[in-house]
Amino acid sequence: MPQEMFTKRSRMKKQMKHNKRWTGLIAVLLLTVLVFCLSACGSAENSSDSGTGESGEENTYKIYYLDKSGTGVTSVDYQPVSSDSEALIEEFLERLSTSDSIDYTAPISNFEVLGTSIDNGIVTIDFSKAYEELSVTSEALTRAAIVSTICEVPGVSGVAVTIEGSPLTGEDGLAVGAETSSDFILNLGKDINSYEKDRIKLYFANEKGDHLICVYRTVIYNSNISKDKLIVEELLKGPNGDGVYPTINPETAIINVTSRDGVCYVNFDKSFMTEPYSVTAEVAVYSIVDSLTELPFVSRVQISIDGDTTQSFLEQIPLTTVFDRNLSLVEDGES
Repeated sequence: MPQEMFTKRSRMKKQMKHNKRWTGLIAVLLLTVLVFCLSACGSAENSSDSGTGESGEENTYKIYYLDKSGTGVTSVDYQPVSSDSEALIEEFLERLSTSDSIDYTAPISNFEVLGTSIDNGIVTIDFSKAYEELSVTSEALTRAAIVSTICEVPGVSGVAVTIEGSPLTGEDGLAVGAETSSDFILNLGKDINSYEKDRIKLYFANEKGDHLICVYRTVIYNSNISKDKLIVEELLKGPNGDGVYPTINPETAIINVTSRDGVCYVNFDKSFMTEPYSVTAEVAVYSIVDSLTELPFVSRVQISIDGDTTQSFLEQIPLTTVFDRNLSLVEDGES
């Protein structure tokens, strides 16, 4: 009897060892499968994330059209077939020439695209002579839609327009040059018709930086923006033609612009105190003052830095001063 019990106990031990080996083998196999699945899921997830935006839609861009009233610009989501920049530009221009809805119209109509070229990120689009027949408002909105669309193409830093090989010129006779979407103050969305067109007078520097030159600029802008802030924003963009030069550090941020009782209060951040251009302190300050005092409700201007008026601009001009209009710096006595 003891011998039989020993034999049974020995068989049980062998069976337990056998079972443990199988259990261990199964565990290893299950772990291997689990790792493989996790790896595959991770690869699939990474693959699905490639080329998608925050919305989860792959390579979605916006094509800008004119609204059906012709007084504003609206955008439509678009997923292109092309991937490289040159092909995207051609595809976008084709879309800009086609309207798929009665709610908007193609900006490229009644004139033709004669050709395109790319140089250092600047896309030049050559239009037929019929482009010049557009009204001032239609031309500005058309250009805004085209520039805003083409500037979405990766690697494009600006868009220039030529008419049968000649640069597009503004009302001041100067070449418009390359533009980006930020050069157009557009109201896209539910208030699409809240636009105004105006011709403003701005003062920029001459080549030497010691005098001012006045230029006229036609702008299409959101009616919600105040005219005094619009002036300051346009000055920060700098000139868009030859023969005139910027006066204010483009890195300057506008904190706020308000006007009351004939005084316009302009509050910049500290970047304004750094002058990257070869212009005198007076030219920089009075480009702002003389531009703002072109507005009928502004007769004087006070400039502050982060709300502080105790500093001096370039250690020369105290900002405690409330500046009056001064046209003595304007070349040829322009007024």
